[in-house]
Amino acid sequence: MTNKPPTHSERYDEALLWTARLHRSQARKDKPVPYISHLIAVSGLVWEDGGTEDQAIAGLLHDSIEDAGQSQASIAERFGEVVAGIVVDCTDTAEGLTGVGKEPWLVRKTRYVASLEHKSETSLLVTAADKAHNARDQVLDARRNAHSWDRFKAGLDGTAWYLLRIHQTLSHRLSASRSTELLGEAVKEILASEAYRRIVPNGIAPAVWAAGYLERPETHRSRSAHGG
Repeated sequence: MTNKPPTHSERYDEALLWTARLHRSQARKDKPVPYISHLIAVSGLVWEDGGTEDQAIAGLLHDSIEDAGQSQASIAERFGEVVAGIVVDCTDTAEGLTGVGKEPWLVRKTRYVASLEHKSETSLLVTAADKAHNARDQVLDARRNAHSWDRFKAGLDGTAWYLLRIHQTLSHRLSASRSTELLGEAVKEILASEAYRRIVPNGIAPAVWAAGYLERPETHRSRSAHGG
């Protein structure tokens, strides 16, 4: 048998092991699923989207600042400035504010959506993988239990707005991305769902209603006033 060259380096192996250690005690939101499942899936989507090893490592580590107590410096020390910069770009919390100290959901998400117009395509490839995997997971959960949206701070209404806005930006900044396509399919299913149509007033297109979420403070003030 001819020895084939490795498809990734030991550096990726090290990142995978460190990720497992950082998130060992964490689970998916209100689910008995190890959180590392999401991080591995995001990294996989990055590889499948033609990403580099740096981007795939950043996919593993994209939540390490927000949820695992790391910093840009600690990541750069292990895996370099390129990886650290991507992870920073994928983090929606303000510097130094993590865990229970996070800013309110709507503050963070509004700022993050606006920032996507200025981030590099290198970082956006990882963002697209992250949001695509989350959205697909949410859609699959909702097929089985329409009330699954209640476990998220912004509920179905706010989540639909957030994912729609991200997809709108990625559609023109990263249109060829497989993850952008997957995200779009998930957003389409959310907006077409019976649960979402119950929210939308008669005569208004679901996408129009979702896009106008920020103009309806009465619908999001109570749900998204706190971190999470």
